[in-house]
Amino acid sequence: MIDISGLNSQQHEAVTTISGPSMILAGAGTGKTRVITYRIGHMIDQGIQPEQIVAMTFTNKAAREMKERLISLVGSHGKGIMVGTFHSFCIKILRRFAEEADLDPRFSLAGTSDQLDLVRRSLEEKGWHGLYKPDDILSRISRAKNALLIPETMLEEALQAKFEDEDLSFLKEVYQLYERQLKLNRVIDFDDCILKTALVLRRRSDVLERLQGEYTHFLVDEFQDTNFAQLSILELLAGKLNNICVVGDDDQSIYSWRGAMVETLDRFENIFKGTKLIKLEQNYRCTNVILNAANNVIKNNQGRKDKTLWSKSQSEEYITLTSKRDDGEEARWIAQKCFGLLGQGYRPKDIGILYRANSQARSLETALRERNLVYKVYGGSSFFERKEVRDFLAYFKLSLDPHDRMSFWRVINTPSRGVGLKTLERIEERSKELKISPFEVLVRNEVKLVGKANDAVGQFVKDVQSQSKWPIIHIDDLEKRGGEIIKAFGLEDDIRQKTSHEGAKKRKLESLKKLPEWIKGIGENQVEERGSLNILDLLDQLTLSDDKSGKNDKGPENHISLMTIHASKGLEFPAVFVCGIEDDLLPHKNSIDCPMSVQEERRLFYVAITRAKVKLHLSFARERFSNFQKQDRKPSRFLKELPKTGVVTDTELQSLNHLTSEQDRRERNAKRLSRLRDSIKGGFS
Repeated sequence: MIDISGLNSQQHEAVTTISGPSMILAGAGTGKTRVITYRIGHMIDQGIQPEQIVAMTFTNKAAREMKERLISLVGSHGKGIMVGTFHSFCIKILRRFAEEADLDPRFSLAGTSDQLDLVRRSLEEKGWHGLYKPDDILSRISRAKNALLIPETMLEEALQAKFEDEDLSFLKEVYQLYERQLKLNRVIDFDDCILKTALVLRRRSDVLERLQGEYTHFLVDEFQDTNFAQLSILELLAGKLNNICVVGDDDQSIYSWRGAMVETLDRFENIFKGTKLIKLEQNYRCTNVILNAANNVIKNNQGRKDKTLWSKSQSEEYITLTSKRDDGEEARWIAQKCFGLLGQGYRPKDIGILYRANSQARSLETALRERNLVYKVYGGSSFFERKEVRDFLAYFKLSLDPHDRMSFWRVINTPSRGVGLKTLERIEERSKELKISPFEVLVRNEVKLVGKANDAVGQFVKDVQSQSKWPIIHIDDLEKRGGEIIKAFGLEDDIRQKTSHEGAKKRKLESLKKLPEWIKGIGENQVEERGSLNILDLLDQLTLSDDKSGKNDKGPENHISLMTIHASKGLEFPAVFVCGIEDDLLPHKNSIDCPMSVQEERRLFYVAITRAKVKLHLSFARERFSNFQKQDRKPSRFLKELPKTGVVTDTELQSLNHLTSEQDRRERNAKRLSRLRDSIKGGFS
């Protein structure tokens, strides 16, 4: 039996309410993860079988941490619980019921770059290449899939689904072409994981009833980040027994651009009647000064579920607000403050610098370098989107299945084998005519090649066939296969020949050399969790990964962290800097004219504030370099919403530090309030 005596009253109620629908409103830093794991542990103590429980979250990292905590709490029982992301849960269903979902049993997942390639091919098929941006088209198709719309019926169902697009007829046509490309290449995209699961559950009552019998209790973390399609799956699977608990915070809903809908919390209560609402408001992270600022800002949002965060912390550390001439001076001020914090005993990893846009990192990096401060910029493209990694994984997939079309097209000319565009087109045409894979076209010599291309492609075919002959049975086979692929296909030489920058070349070669051992590590984790090695599941896991580094190690790194506010969600630092708090940045210029978008930007500011445990520094610049010129900036409208106590300018903080009496501090603080608000209005000019 787990000991729940240490929980506060709200947490205790959340943990022990295990029957019927419930919604836990978990404010920032209120011990949400502890509540989730203790709740699952309590369910097992009450006789619910681990195999009947599904716990879903939104990142692989969060899923791993939840699984580790569960195993630590309940022992081997934790291994039987289905813990994963929405996408990983859905892809397990599709793998199991591929035929019912009208999928090839050996389907694979297309990564982001592959999806864009397929959109380009779809546009080229109609002669529309260059007329539309592939990423815009992919985004529009993604929104349609999130609304559970398919090309065949989208014109009729769009109105009912409240789906809007600038040209529905065009979208339908390009969506159909894209779907054809997906099917031709035997792949599905990320949104299909959810869409096709929802469709098979709707259309096949036998599949739905089977899963309803197997899974009786559902728990969903970060519920505010769900979309309509995900909510539909929950309604179908949990609708019979209604044993479902969602955990979320509408004040931290910041992913509408990914299809998330803050209104899913209200929709949930309408779908699951009699939902019990439990609020977690005691914060274990921040000081009350920081929480007071966060509460004061977020209360300006309309339609939110009311809650007020509080803490037992006795700290009265001020929040500092400063204005600098330009973004360069702002960055140097932040670097100076970081230097001072290190002198006070803070470690580099205790400091987080947050900003709204990635472009803000440049001046910060320069300033930190000048001070010789160790830092790391988080964000950017996924580790799995790097060319050397994608090439390696494509060869790895091809060695497992030579008929994998997406992998074939990626590597047929990498390294260069002298195969021209016209030859590639002939291979594709012949593949369609004979209804065989492009690789089989080469095996049968259906397309004539001459000279260097003939020899190189002939060797390519032999090497792929040689690799595919040997099955992967043991964990060590993964590392061995990876090493053979790098050697047989000359991937290291390809990097040396095509990368001129020495630093980039070294990084790529180091990444490539680590891949065989790394893929073995992924396999070891799978065997540890599931008891056996499944190659298709392993490849799904690689494609769905949200890892930005590709590292297996879990040790903390000691550096100052630079990241966007979006990337900081779920993290905390003893000291936090939030910079560039200006209109057109926060709120972003693309959001200013839409009240709902401004509310999401305010939630973003709220998330930034609540990352800080003790020290919070806010700053903005009066000028910022943008569009190749310096532009005047105005302080963010959100700064006017800060409370009347607890916030001081940097200059005033220095004066306050000379005051010894608490009464003196309070009197000085009261006198400067009107000056502070006037300063914000005028941009500290």
